[in-house]
Amino acid sequence: MCDISNARKSFVWVIWVVLVAQSRASPQLDLPQYEPNSANYPQNPSFIPNPNYSPYNGVYATQGTIPQQTPEADRGYKDIGKAYRGDVRSLLQALELQASQQCTNNVAAQWNFETNVNQATQLEAAQQTYSEFQHAVWELLNHAGNLDNIPDSRTFRQIRYYSVIGPAALTPDQLDRYNRLINDMLAIYNTASVCSFNDHFHCGLKLQPDLNKIMAKSRNWDELQHVWTEWRRQTGQKMKDLYEQMVRLSNEAANLNNFTTTADYWSFPFESPALELDLEDAWTEIKPLYELLHAYVRRRLREYYGPERISRQAPLPSHILGNMWGQSWSNIFDITQPYPGQNFLDVSPEMLKQGYTPIDVFRLAEDFFVSLNLSAMPLDFWQGSIFEEPRDRVVLCTPSAWDFCNRRDFRIKMCANVNMKDLITAHHEMAHIHYFMAYKNQPKVFRDGANPAFHEAIGEAIGLSVGTPKHLQALGLVPVSVEDTAVDINYLYQMALDKIAFLPFAFVMDKWRYDVFNSKVGKEEYNCHWHILREQYQGIKPPVLRSEINFDPGSKYHIPANIPYLR
Repeated sequence: MCDISNARKSFVWVIWVVLVAQSRASPQLDLPQYEPNSANYPQNPSFIPNPNYSPYNGVYATQGTIPQQTPEADRGYKDIGKAYRGDVRSLLQALELQASQQCTNNVAAQWNFETNVNQATQLEAAQQTYSEFQHAVWELLNHAGNLDNIPDSRTFRQIRYYSVIGPAALTPDQLDRYNRLINDMLAIYNTASVCSFNDHFHCGLKLQPDLNKIMAKSRNWDELQHVWTEWRRQTGQKMKDLYEQMVRLSNEAANLNNFTTTADYWSFPFESPALELDLEDAWTEIKPLYELLHAYVRRRLREYYGPERISRQAPLPSHILGNMWGQSWSNIFDITQPYPGQNFLDVSPEMLKQGYTPIDVFRLAEDFFVSLNLSAMPLDFWQGSIFEEPRDRVVLCTPSAWDFCNRRDFRIKMCANVNMKDLITAHHEMAHIHYFMAYKNQPKVFRDGANPAFHEAIGEAIGLSVGTPKHLQALGLVPVSVEDTAVDINYLYQMALDKIAFLPFAFVMDKWRYDVFNSKVGKEEYNCHWHILREQYQGIKPPVLRSEINFDPGSKYHIPANIPYLR
């Protein structure tokens, strides 16, 4: 068994070392993002080898056309080396055309799959063409001689980014094995189901919508414990060996990209020599506010469930926080709110009353950005995007913004409904589109966020502005002025349950993996270390005893998918 309390004592020296090291790191508040609609169907990274494709969350489009591969691209990227005769700038010019076209083709295949899920589009999306292109460029640069003496820093930076290709650096056999390991783990995750607590013969309950709904709405302690435990038994517990093998291959890929481990590879885009210490420093600033929130929630849950279940000092049981992973506590607002009955604003009924449609929601988002002196959405955006769930085919409904890498085609995919949540999400996704358009004239290798967190930071900032009472009044969705302290406090508390509670969870997600990738934690300590970090940063604990038979990190999608969380 994993004795969390005893194991925590051994961490004292580690914590002390971290605190000393923090004094040498400059603060950098690159905090993790909130995930809108994160419970919906996520993405399979084996289908997304393109770093520019980022789900921020007709057969091809509603009215759009499929970007066609040019004859130049048909000649074959494998001859790209002919452009290099010792002139790095000529090489970059040749790469610009090829990389943009390969990226466009890759994103188009992914779009086809997600907007029309069937075997044919899945096979198209799973092709390794883009990975092969990345590998060819990587090999060329590795044999191009000494490129470290390029005097132009901008040129050197482009070369550096082209030479970092992630898992595509693996040999074909290794890459195939890496993708198979991830797909095998995701198959376990995506097919997992549990039986009902109240009727053990009623099985087949899936994460979305069944289990997420139970975790959000049920207040039955034993039912929540059953769902929490069974989900982890059906997911993480079955993939621990696969995950260990994937870690070895992931680190091998990092080595081939001239990084020591995957942790260094994931930190590279942030361009911070001490990212973990920067994050620790940022967390130290936020921690006092989180502790106040944690203490208040503990008191209200103690009143609701009783002192025999909620201790005055022990960590909070993670299964009663309204979410499968304890990452957001907003679903327990109803039993913890400071002022019962003084609900914060929800303009969903007013939107329906005024006859809003999903397309109206996005037009409203466009008006918001135009009011900031930004441009309206181009015509191709309205023709190519999907705003409502089609009835004639299966679509993956996770809201996402798409850059087709050709400087003109930008789209949103979202199965929007007329409600306040989707109103905010529409603004969030359109913020990504505006960022795409803002850097569209940069070289292909620079067409991405300033760092992996920047896109989500922009989207979240916009979402926070849109949801304020003042803005909703300006839209005519709040008929009367709301000047009530109780309503304001409830609104801010709801935001804290969602945003502040999320921050330590996101930090733990990648801190645990950094420790695994850096070999600080072996397979025999995976689960124990996970719960040590959960207690240390989140102040929560599992509802039942856990051991190394379990692999609770694997119950969260991003772990088996090997997708970084700090972005």
